[in-house]
Amino acid sequence: MGNEEKGQSSGRRGVGTRLFAFTALGALVACTGYVGQQGYLAATDSFIAPIILSPDNDQVLASKLHASQLAVERARTATEIEAVEEALAAGQKAIERLKGLQRTPASSLAWTSAVSTRQFAASVRERKMLQDQHALLADMAEKQSRLVEDRQTNLEAGLISKTELTKELQTQNQLHLAMLENERTRLQTNLQVDHAMLTRQSISGEGPMMPEVMVREEQMVRIELEIMKLESEQRSKRHEKKLLSEKLATLDEVESQLKTRPIFRAAEKSMDVAFVPYTQSAGVTPGATVFECVWGAFHCKPVGEVSELVPGEVILPDPWGNQARGQYAVLDLTRRDAAKSKTLRIRANDSPSVPSRYEPGERVSAK
Repeated sequence: MGNEEKGQSSGRRGVGTRLFAFTALGALVACTGYVGQQGYLAATDSFIAPIILSPDNDQVLASKLHASQLAVERARTATEIEAVEEALAAGQKAIERLKGLQRTPASSLAWTSAVSTRQFAASVRERKMLQDQHALLADMAEKQSRLVEDRQTNLEAGLISKTELTKELQTQNQLHLAMLENERTRLQTNLQVDHAMLTRQSISGEGPMMPEVMVREEQMVRIELEIMKLESEQRSKRHEKKLLSEKLATLDEVESQLKTRPIFRAAEKSMDVAFVPYTQSAGVTPGATVFECVWGAFHCKPVGEVSELVPGEVILPDPWGNQARGQYAVLDLTRRDAAKSKTLRIRANDSPSVPSRYEPGERVSAK
């Protein structure tokens, strides 16, 4: 009996050992498979760096400032184009008017005669007023001279102070200065009277004849030169308008491209975007599933999808903190807090390990 009991006990221990060994082997195989699958997914998934863009974000504010500068530059360019168009219209009217003068030569003798007559009459009247002013100043200067002599006598007698004498001397000097100014103006007026008189004599035939024909030819030459100058300016203005129009078109194109950028669109409302390095761009397409993983490698669960891949290149830190070239992707997250993760993973919807559709918040585990 003792031997039989020992045999049965030994048999039970052997079965338990084999069951434990099979269980451990199964767990090892499962762990190895799980680790292998996660390694495969980590190798095939695309790693992205999520960014929360809000209206008060520094980059968004900088983009908004840049957009406002573009708007100001565009408005300035449009104003310059309008100014050039107005200058072209004014130049064309001036050219047409000058050509009309070319076709209709007219003598300026009547105009010159009228101007010289008025100038002569005005100069004569001014000369008469200056003469009257000179006589008045001379009388005042004589009286002031006598007053200074009286003040000098009173000063010597001790009746007044030196300050009063100095004041009268200053008044005397001012009167003398006024007389000098009057004399200078009289000389200029006399010159104007003589000039107007010579002009009238020439027009009336009492003096040397005016070379009207020569003057007319000179006027025609000046008109022709002015027309050539205006036409040259017109060509320059048309070329300037062309350049400004091209600049305006470029600004419109830049503004249009800027408005498609998430940073610009985030000025109106917050957006969840991600920086996708070129090295991780495979599989990042609209509709691709976005996953959040523990430590970026385990326990991955879907948190949204890629709604848009923004064209254009940017240089930003990649998910590992290194500067890299890439582009933006707009994310449609079912869990907004996932955008606070350092790294997210994108898996194409045609991956065999991930269902093409899932409910928001549904956990997807590797099999």
